[in-house]
Amino acid sequence: MAEKEIKPEKISVMADITPSQETLVVAKRDVKLSKDTSGKTQQPSGDISIECEDETKTERISFAVVKKKKSPPSEDIEVVDGGDNVPPDEDLVQGEGEAVTLEDAEVELTPSQEVAAMAEEEKRLQYSTSPTNLKSSLSLFPPLVFLPRMIPHPPWHASPTPTSDASSSSLATSDEEEAGGDDYNSWDDTICSNRSAYFKMYYSHRGIIGGNRGEDTKSKASHASSHNSLSSLIQERMGKPQVTQLKRTRAELGLMVLVAALFIVIVVGITLTSYFYNLHLLELSIFNRIKFYETPRILEIYDATWSPLTTVHLGSNLPDNSIPEDCTHYLHYLKKHNFTMPHTHDNEDYEDMICLDWTGLAQVQLRKLFAQGDVQCYSVWWKASHEGFTLRDCLKADIEHGAWWGGGEMSDGGYPITNANIAPKDMVTGKLGRNSWGQLLRRTWLSERASLLTLPESFNGQVSINYDKDGQICLESGPHPSLVVPLPSMKYNLCTAPNLTSLIYFMHQESINKRKIVAEYTPSLVSLVYDQKEKQTVMNTGTKVSAPRILKEVFQGQVEERVQERLEHPVWVPWMPPDRPQLTQDSVIEYVDNILNQTFGSWGHVLLPASWQAQPGDLLFDQERFPDPATLSQVLKKKGFHLALTLHPFVSVEASAFNNGTKEQLWVRQKNSTLPALAHYDETHPSVVTDFSNPRAKQWFADRLKYLQNKYNIDRFHLQPADAHALPVFHEYHLPLPGPDSVLVHFMAAVSTVSPPVSTEGTITPPLPPTFLTLGTADGSWNGLETLVPRILTLSMLGYPLVDIGPIGGIARSGHVPERELYIRWLEAAAFLPAMQVSVLPDMYDEEVVQLSFEYAAMRKNMVLPRLYKNITGALERGIPLIAPLALYAPDDSVAATVDDQWIVGDDLLVAPIIRRGERTRNIYLPEGIWKDEIDGHLRRGGRWVKNYKVPLTKIPHFTHKAVEDYV
Repeated sequence: MAEKEIKPEKISVMADITPSQETLVVAKRDVKLSKDTSGKTQQPSGDISIECEDETKTERISFAVVKKKKSPPSEDIEVVDGGDNVPPDEDLVQGEGEAVTLEDAEVELTPSQEVAAMAEEEKRLQYSTSPTNLKSSLSLFPPLVFLPRMIPHPPWHASPTPTSDASSSSLATSDEEEAGGDDYNSWDDTICSNRSAYFKMYYSHRGIIGGNRGEDTKSKASHASSHNSLSSLIQERMGKPQVTQLKRTRAELGLMVLVAALFIVIVVGITLTSYFYNLHLLELSIFNRIKFYETPRILEIYDATWSPLTTVHLGSNLPDNSIPEDCTHYLHYLKKHNFTMPHTHDNEDYEDMICLDWTGLAQVQLRKLFAQGDVQCYSVWWKASHEGFTLRDCLKADIEHGAWWGGGEMSDGGYPITNANIAPKDMVTGKLGRNSWGQLLRRTWLSERASLLTLPESFNGQVSINYDKDGQICLESGPHPSLVVPLPSMKYNLCTAPNLTSLIYFMHQESINKRKIVAEYTPSLVSLVYDQKEKQTVMNTGTKVSAPRILKEVFQGQVEERVQERLEHPVWVPWMPPDRPQLTQDSVIEYVDNILNQTFGSWGHVLLPASWQAQPGDLLFDQERFPDPATLSQVLKKKGFHLALTLHPFVSVEASAFNNGTKEQLWVRQKNSTLPALAHYDETHPSVVTDFSNPRAKQWFADRLKYLQNKYNIDRFHLQPADAHALPVFHEYHLPLPGPDSVLVHFMAAVSTVSPPVSTEGTITPPLPPTFLTLGTADGSWNGLETLVPRILTLSMLGYPLVDIGPIGGIARSGHVPERELYIRWLEAAAFLPAMQVSVLPDMYDEEVVQLSFEYAAMRKNMVLPRLYKNITGALERGIPLIAPLALYAPDDSVAATVDDQWIVGDDLLVAPIIRRGERTRNIYLPEGIWKDEIDGHLRRGGRWVKNYKVPLTKIPHFTHKAVEDYV
């Protein structure tokens, strides 16, 4: 029989009861009864009808509840109270709203109640065969789930007879069922007929329809057979397996689970492979020791054991997650075929190169330079693609990435740099207290992990150090204020070495290359030689290039003698009382006699300030105050002193040399003009600045010094260069210098043609020995002493071995007398430092201070000078500092790397001064070993802090390292 298509049907579940009841709810195979209006429970007589309808007919079976058992109250279903004639029966109902469970009830088939049919539409619960309501019907009668499709005849029923009368079906007996009459074993080609039969079968099987439970045994076989047949058909149509199919389905389910698991494993494997592959693509391994993560733009340099040394965030102003294009092959092609390299203005030789381009924004070239000994350097070169883009790179310098030092003099000390806080500024020379940077700079930073960051002299961007405590050294280059605005560019080098000693020697070699112009003007003191032959190296592009040769300085014996003299004797700067502020020839001699009368046992240089000139820049003595300079020089020399003069590049517009120098164009001029650029010397005199990059200006200046040397027998000079902030914004030199401070080496070269300077107050590279650095004068306060030691330690790390701490008390100014405690503490520290100046004499205070000066002079002579003399050779040949920070003494000690107020003299003398007002105790860190306390003679174990060490006003803590075997 062909299957016919029927419409989606509605299934109604209805409960017919006595008229006195208003509601009977059927849910989850439970029937709930309501009480009548008298408060008594109604006898649950009536019938339960299941009705369905299709296109052709409506079928209905009915049966009644005749008895029930007690059930626990149901909280899920609401029961509406109604009815008046429900007799009390404790066996039937306990409490309001108790449930009648059909599976547990005993019922018999009765005629359908007519009155229930009248309220059929109001009391039935409608359930659609839609997927949503189908789920609800499952919760009511889980076994009864029907799909909206035709159920075919079961193959084991040859002649199914449709059942159309619900009443006759309900009166069927078990005999009729076994005979295969019109009962629940009969089947029709309609869903409704089969559904009606199933209801009859389901409840008859449970003893609810067709007899008592006692009769179940008689018809068990037939019921089971009919039930199995119907269940098999329903389960087949509902996708529910039979018992035999269930086993097969479980096996198939296991196979499906296995396939799903394998599929998941494959998908996860492919996903992870793709992720790590893409991560590898974004993680460029460069030059064997560098990793560059393209998305966050993090550049990391590693050592031979793949421990990170340097971490730099490149292009922090570029868009997040931006991916660059590789332009390496393009640039290699241009270089190989001798084409002009785009945006390149240097002739730097390199071994290998990587180019990355962020289209329309910027391009970076990472170059591997030729190794110099055991130091390997890489250059990072940026070029913006349009004028408005600002380049910015940040080097991580917090504690996590190791301690970093360098940069030069900073107003707040800045050793290590995490103790500094400098906003983005042009890194040029300035005045301490007024500018972030002082006049002693070196655009270089190094870390305890033996890594290096260095900026070229051409760097014209801004530098920030630990700004807002971010633990970074940030470099920026944006649109520059000039008449011709080029595209912003930025370049710097990153280097690594096995240890700090190798790195300091490398920086020393860099200093030799930069100051060789000075050595060329002093051939009698130093000669330059190369210590190896030129080497040829073949690059990846096939081009042969020459590896750099190492330049060495060979000093004559008198250089070391002048260094020793400078260490042994201080520089005396005559102090003038308030009532006699003007320095004269007689006052200088009087000052020197006072020194000798106090028998300090020290001679040295007597330094005249720049006011010895009649007009700034005249280079002529003021005849009123110094009527006979030759006699002055001769008298001082007989007393054991050298007369030294302070020189600066400023020339007053009132000086006699101004007009002639303007004609000869000897001064720094305005940009794109022949007119001199005006500046202010000492904030009072309108002046011009000598352009030492001009050979004519250099020769003019040297001639004036030779005049002083020949006429007055004066050949010692102290330099006081102009800082970059004293120059006009728009200026230019005779030569195209890379930066405003690049002229300093030319200033030193001009003076060195007559005599090497005794000292200088400004430089950006270590000066040629025997010239010392003189620290910038502060305000003569406790802050000056507190920052004194960190500034000296910073310069020592930067390869400045010859350092003069400046005047004791902080400032040499007429009428200024430091407070007594400050003077004593400054005097104690100066005794253990390389060189010093003295302006205010100890007899300005009291006899105790005078006696202290004698004691510390003797201590310096016996304990300090021998250690300093021992290190002179290493300082001249390798740049090793005369006094070393603890970081150099104990390079593997992370605690020593951050100590900013202690130092080592020689290789065994540790000094820890008091640098704050009123302090009588301090904490002292002793590196590993055994240390002898030179104050009380006790031995102390190192590798730890000595807490609350007591220090009287007249003492300075110092310890000497002792060999362990001496105490075994």
